Amino acid sequence: MSPARALISIGVFAAVFVSACIRLVGQEVIPAHKSNVFYLTIAMEKKQVRVGESPMVLLTIKNLTDGLIRVPGDGCTQGAKVWVQGENGEPPTTLRERDDTGRLLPGEAGLQCTVVANMRPLDPGESTTRKFLLKYLYDLQVAGKYTVYLEVPSPEAWLRTDTETFQIVAGEPPPTKSNP
Repeated sequence: MSPARALISIGVFAAVFVSACIRLVGQEVIPAHKSNVFYLTIAMEKKQVRVGESPMVLLTIKNLTDGLIRVPGDGCTQGAKVWVQGENGEPPTTLRERDDTGRLLPGEAGLQCTVVANMRPLDPGESTTRKFLLKYLYDLQVAGKYTVYLEVPSPEAWLRTDTETFQIVAGEPPPTKSNP
């Protein structure tokens, strides 16, 4: 192969590779309800937890296509981004959260993937639920009201879920019907 032909081949490969990467990183974010690929919902496991407990958000993903589809975040692929806001803005983040959202601080190295995925693709109409313990993403030691939403990658765009609210309280949470 001539040097010019090799250079052209490398250029074509680089253009295709870079454009594919830019599409995921620079991809627009659209409301999840506009997706033709996934139906996404989130819910808090508990709407109220004590300081020191970890709120858990549940993400349900349903395949809206006519074929098998891989769930975002299986293995080492880009997974969901979790965003939390408190009454005073975003709480302090962990390395895991900064790595997941591409917001590493100067000098921080990204985390190595150690996940071995055994997740099978979703059949048409099938759903799966993922759990996110927020203590691994944020320092939530301050009592107050918080909101959370997720962004999930799809072939269409990043899909933004609706927002859920939760509260962190000092001491025992007040009794409820399910927690007398």
